[in-house]
Amino acid sequence: MGRMRFSPVPGQMGGVLTEVPLFTGDAFHLGIPEAIGDAARALWPNAITPEWEELGEGAWRSAGRRQGELSYTATIAPGEDAVDIEIALTNESDRPWLHSLAFNCFGCGGSVALSDHECVRHWVRASGAFRRLIELPRKLGPRPTIQLYSVEGAPPGGAIPFVAGFRATPDVLLEGWMAIRSRDGKRMVAAASKPALFLFQNMEYSCIHSAPGLGALHPGQIGKALTRLYFVEAPLGKWHERMRAELG
Repeated sequence: MGRMRFSPVPGQMGGVLTEVPLFTGDAFHLGIPEAIGDAARALWPNAITPEWEELGEGAWRSAGRRQGELSYTATIAPGEDAVDIEIALTNESDRPWLHSLAFNCFGCGGSVALSDHECVRHWVRASGAFRRLIELPRKLGPRPTIQLYSVEGAPPGGAIPFVAGFRATPDVLLEGWMAIRSRDGKRMVAAASKPALFLFQNMEYSCIHSAPGLGALHPGQIGKALTRLYFVEAPLGKWHERMRAELG
């Protein structure tokens, strides 16, 4: 298999992933990142105009900055069945950040095989068991299609201002990944982060987010994190073993 192809959108925080071997003809929209910075006052795409640089072997790097607030780089490296997204975030403000984040969006609505607006093929893991996301409690906020989830080992969603602001976090604790199985049940995609701060899912666009946390950052400090997107033909349990071996 060859490498997947990422094409950035000039001047925007994201791009399109194509030439995915298991999903021929499908396009996946990636918001890298869709929001970033201090979890108490994260910046959305209209606040930053990044510059893209082609690195070779299919990889790209995005660099963005908001003077007096933050700067970041995001490196997107497509492989044969996974895409690595490495984020480095610098606190350029004059205040400490209790939590920092990169809100990376993995949009699957453009895939006929994967799009799941009813949320019946979304999978997660809670209390050591694989669960269909639709089977778990939902807390309906102002936007009923949206749901955010607290992650094992991270602060509860209610303690993270970015998460709490959506008013859509049920009392459920999950591992730091989310997956969607294909309609034929043979293939799947997943988003996992190291370290994961919270999960996000939107039925409207069939997008999933494993949002990495970049730590508590004092002025001048740099935080780093990894998000890995998987495109595999494997049972959920077999993929989970692989992911745990790779990310811990």
